[in-house]
Amino acid sequence: MVDVYIFGILWEEIVNWFLVQPIYGQILVLVGVIALLALAVVIVYYVLKGVAYLVYYILKGVYYLLKGLGLLFYKAFEALYYAISGETKPESSTPAQEQQAAPQVEKQPEPIITVQKTYQTIKPDVAFCSECGSKFSESMVQTLSNNGFVHCIHCGKGFQSRSMPIES
Repeated sequence: MVDVYIFGILWEEIVNWFLVQPIYGQILVLVGVIALLALAVVIVYYVLKGVAYLVYYILKGVYYLLKGLGLLFYKAFEALYYAISGETKPESSTPAQEQQAAPQVEKQPEPIITVQKTYQTIKPDVAFCSECGSKFSESMVQTLSNNGFVHCIHCGKGFQSRSMPIES
């Protein structure tokens, strides 16, 4: 049989030590080992995730740095070309510049047209609608006395008890 050493201790001694422990001790050792393994997996996961984010953002930064340097060299050589050749640089219009160059048309809000309704002035002792001729109900008379105006439930005509017509 091959001798297996763990942490410099023979494997059989660790197994014998474990088996000598009472059952609650064995359970506690197993729970502790499982907890340590779970903790190790979680730590490895977050370390790898952090390293992946670090590499991603470093590569992203290098990309933008190289892109900026490329744009810098392009603009510098373009300016140098126009300076040496004596040509004038054509004004290129981007869509954003075209939108700014276009005259700004302000949209005027549509005017709000108010519908004016006039209410016929009635006296409190009147109990019939002048439009359809139907008799005012008790709730219409009550609303008329409380609010000072009422609408006919049959035709929708408005009435008020004051002397001047209401416009809404």
